[in-house]
Amino acid sequence: MAFSIAVVITLAVTMSASVVEGYPEGAPASACAEMFPNHLMSHDNASLPDERYSSQNISSAPYVITAATQSNGKVKVSLRVTDGYWEGFFLQARLQGTATPVGMWEGLPANTQTRNCPGGNKNAVTHTSEAKVSTLDATWTPPSTPANMTVVFRGTFVKEFEDFWVGLESDPLSVNAYVSAGVPLGSLTTVVLGTALLATFACMI
Repeated sequence: MAFSIAVVITLAVTMSASVVEGYPEGAPASACAEMFPNHLMSHDNASLPDERYSSQNISSAPYVITAATQSNGKVKVSLRVTDGYWEGFFLQARLQGTATPVGMWEGLPANTQTRNCPGGNKNAVTHTSEAKVSTLDATWTPPSTPANMTVVFRGTFVKEFEDFWVGLESDPLSVNAYVSAGVPLGSLTTVVLGTALLATFACMI
């Protein structure tokens, strides 16, 4: 009898630990496509969500993703809560209508890190701890191609172990490609055209 009680206690402690430690180090690269919380993936097929769990309706999500283009061509992305907090998150920028993360993240606050999803480098962001968070700002740099694009910022938020929202999106944002020199491609084109016109005008004088 004592042995049975010990087994039950051990199992209970183990299960509690798995709930607490289910996602302390952030979403892995394997979550890039579905953006489903890794701690709730199927034990039979790690690439598929466990059918016992489902995302909350995103229309009722207490989270908001906003994005605004800065003067240098990069984008400030903000995550906010309307109620409560989140303990885990996964964020990507995707070309509108696709499932491919693009661009590169930088300027991350404490307790966050980048992930390398297929086809890119530092093209996703996730947490590094279970700290309760209610606000977060990060900087996203557009890719060098195409010249003009429309992106949406797509996120997954986890409030508690089984309380989560997958696929929350920002409003679509139109941005220009970003060149390595640190100048938005649209601005660079304007400079080049302006120089060419000035040279032509000088020749006519």
